[in-house]
Amino acid sequence: MVQRLEKITASGTHPSPYGEVASLDPDRSLADAPGLGFWRSIRTPLALFFIGLVVFCLFTFDRLGRQSTDPHFIYLADAFLHGQLELTRHPPPGHDNDWARYIETELPGGEVVRGVWYDREAGKFLTLSGEMYLVDQADQRRLREQRHYYVSFPPGPAVLMMPGVAIWGYGFNDIWFTLFFAALNLPLMYLVLRRISRGGRSERSHQENLWLVFLFGFGTTYLWCSILGQVWFTALIVGITFTLLYLLCALDARHPLLAGLFLACGFATRTPLIWSALLFFAFLFFPGGRWRRSDWGRTLFKLAQFCLFPLVIGIALLYMNHARFESWFEFGHRYLAEGRLTHIRDYGLFNYHFLGRNLAAAFALVPRLQLHPPYVLISRHGMSLFLTTPVWFYLFKNRPRLYRQDVFWFRLLWLVVFLMAVLHFFYQNTGWEQFGYRFSLDYTPYLIVLLAIGRYPLTVLFKVLVVVGFLVNAFGAVTFKRMGMFYTDWFFDP
Repeated sequence: MVQRLEKITASGTHPSPYGEVASLDPDRSLADAPGLGFWRSIRTPLALFFIGLVVFCLFTFDRLGRQSTDPHFIYLADAFLHGQLELTRHPPPGHDNDWARYIETELPGGEVVRGVWYDREAGKFLTLSGEMYLVDQADQRRLREQRHYYVSFPPGPAVLMMPGVAIWGYGFNDIWFTLFFAALNLPLMYLVLRRISRGGRSERSHQENLWLVFLFGFGTTYLWCSILGQVWFTALIVGITFTLLYLLCALDARHPLLAGLFLACGFATRTPLIWSALLFFAFLFFPGGRWRRSDWGRTLFKLAQFCLFPLVIGIALLYMNHARFESWFEFGHRYLAEGRLTHIRDYGLFNYHFLGRNLAAAFALVPRLQLHPPYVLISRHGMSLFLTTPVWFYLFKNRPRLYRQDVFWFRLLWLVVFLMAVLHFFYQNTGWEQFGYRFSLDYTPYLIVLLAIGRYPLTVLFKVLVVVGFLVNAFGAVTFKRMGMFYTDWFFDP
């Protein structure tokens, strides 16, 4: 349904001067626009893909020929190919970082239990089901322990890797895999911006949309996260791919089945992305920013289509959790380092206890400057978002919302950003180890869209700050995990 923006005035509402919102018309495709042929519709996205791939490869350079140091998803993909959830091969010796594992052993009484040592010195063994056993030291020495290894991260990228792992096995290159999706996200971001600008929702020109794509790909933490491979960064990049595909399909509830599929793939890659569902529900039930009053039969059919894949994939993920850890909602982080991470054991994965550190890492953490080499020291907890991407200050400089639909969608986008961000702020980890606040990538596409619909001009200062963001993140891309002299473990100076 084509909607008109309505201006908020003291005397009521008036049609928007922008006329009909063409980008919201489900029956109009980009290729059908007057004077826009197929080649014109794809040449910019294709150029963005190849430019992005070249730039990311240049920053990757010495890593291109080898697998990353943390190829967890390759191990999980191989397990899937063998029809199992437990890893078919144990991680390399000495590589303990973020593998979930627990012990299976037979107690002196003959009972077989699975779990972790809650306190080995005190003889406390905690089973997966939450039972505590006391085992004295003499009996402990006679126990034969078998360790079971798992990948606790959501399995979306591992599923995508399965064809490559089927061909190359454990030698599959997860860095090239990540680079492909990193480059693909640039044209996808452009297509999202082009769709919302063509109908008046953002009014951005072609050149302005390109500036926003440049900001997204090269002026945020996206740049240095794209070139590392490694389980944490691969998940963030692939999660953005599913977010952008979801946005393209969810606009005005245009393609409900595909929107549901990409949403499900998104939260099967990065759990916080489940909050993106609010956008589809809003498009479905609040067309034009008002509660729907008609066409309920078609609306409910679209709702059923949208919910199909999230329900199927959600149930599959719950079953996967239970099959591995005897709990529907335990995905394995409790068993990182065999359950020996005391902050998780004492406070859980989400707790107010972590709020201060996470807020500081996201907004307040700054490098340490000194008069002797290397002159700059960056905490491995990262840097403030406003240092890595100073353009984010413009998010608070939006023009007043003059139209009802503008007000509704603007607030809705901020709500989605808030709900994703608040999960990270209470999470047990600041994002360590990182150059900037990497968790922000989950909602960076929405921040870019908020900039697009801000309706203020992209001034020279805006573009200068975009370039500054590129230079900052380029420094991170070159030095992070290459030049250790620039990085230190401190969080705040004493």
